[in-house]
Amino acid sequence: MFFLFLASVSVAQNSTASPYSLGGLGDITFRGNAINRMMGGLNAYSDSIHANLNNPASLGDLKLTTFSVGLSYKNTELNAEDNTENVTAGAMDYISVSLPTKRFVFGFGVMPYSSVGYRLQSVTENAEDDITLDRFEGRGGVNKTFFTLGLRLFKGFNIGATANYNFGTISSEASQQRSTLDYGAYLSSQSRVTGFDFLLGSHIKIPLTKRFHVDLFGTYSPAHELISKNEQVYFTRRVSNQTFGAQQLVDLSESGLDEVTLSIGQKYEGGFSFGVDKKWMLGAQYAQIESENFRNDFIRLNNVSYENATRLSVGGFFIPNYASITSYLKRVAFRFGYRQELSGVVVNGTSLEETGISFGLSLPLGGFYSATNVSGYSNLNIGVELGERGVNTGGLIRERYWAVRLGLSLNDLWFVKRIYN
Repeated sequence: MFFLFLASVSVAQNSTASPYSLGGLGDITFRGNAINRMMGGLNAYSDSIHANLNNPASLGDLKLTTFSVGLSYKNTELNAEDNTENVTAGAMDYISVSLPTKRFVFGFGVMPYSSVGYRLQSVTENAEDDITLDRFEGRGGVNKTFFTLGLRLFKGFNIGATANYNFGTISSEASQQRSTLDYGAYLSSQSRVTGFDFLLGSHIKIPLTKRFHVDLFGTYSPAHELISKNEQVYFTRRVSNQTFGAQQLVDLSESGLDEVTLSIGQKYEGGFSFGVDKKWMLGAQYAQIESENFRNDFIRLNNVSYENATRLSVGGFFIPNYASITSYLKRVAFRFGYRQELSGVVVNGTSLEETGISFGLSLPLGGFYSATNVSGYSNLNIGVELGERGVNTGGLIRERYWAVRLGLSLNDLWFVKRIYN
């Protein structure tokens, strides 16, 4: 029976250390910027100083050039039926620049889309002094570079589009070592994933009174394909000093597995929010990804299948007094959220579900807005997320985690003609 062999590690580029990342393209790690994550992944809101990377239409409201960067640290307790381990992972979540012009807003950046990071092993006692160790490891992931465009067609109605280029490498290694043999047998596999996808969005802001308004949004990502170019090699390695023995490159072209196509299903998302501008907001949204037909012929897992993925998010924020001169605390935005997800991965016949709560603060940086100073609109976002995924029955693993997320949003005025030299 498999048990966990995940020692406490710090992952510099992988944002996950989860055995469930062995399915699909790994854990889907990007669910929005730090502000979205603090509100349960909620996208149903836009303003003039934050770049919403999940809905390009929301960029149409942006008034200032915005540089955004996000970092995260995650601690996870993995609990099997007879074993518990703690693992850690940290990564950069996104980096982007958004620039408003007279007619539209455009932006570009990079983000890790999915991440793979796991290590599983089993030990079998075959006979006296003959012990077999089977180990499975994976690492890597898929990143996105993106170019996005948001346009305000008329007051209260925005549209937008994002083009993403996906790239990354996913590596896995299966090995078997026996105590009665000097050399262990290894199979190393590597997939280089590339491809494009697109996201279309709309955002409607409906004023109900002078201050109270309702926001509606919708996004759609068409079905697309990614190309996975694969390599595989068998080799042996001495157990005592880890020196390599024989090596044999596998000819994958004979089986047509040197290059496979990964079909990614279409995604729909929609939601609403209501509130008072610069004061408070409450919202909810729902997303569905048609992932039941996903398959990867190069990596076949007998106990893993796929179904359509869904996500429900609710959240909001409250600002006591955004224009307060006497109290810094009154200008802080307090954010909160909840989400419930069906990941689309089925392990041992059990759907992989995840729930999480989040909360955090948006801390203003600098002074106040004027014709020459916009530093008051820059902010540091600090959030905490608590969540749980999976179960610890039926040979599965339950993950309980907490994560700290930092987001920096720096704003400035560009492309403004000077009146005085």
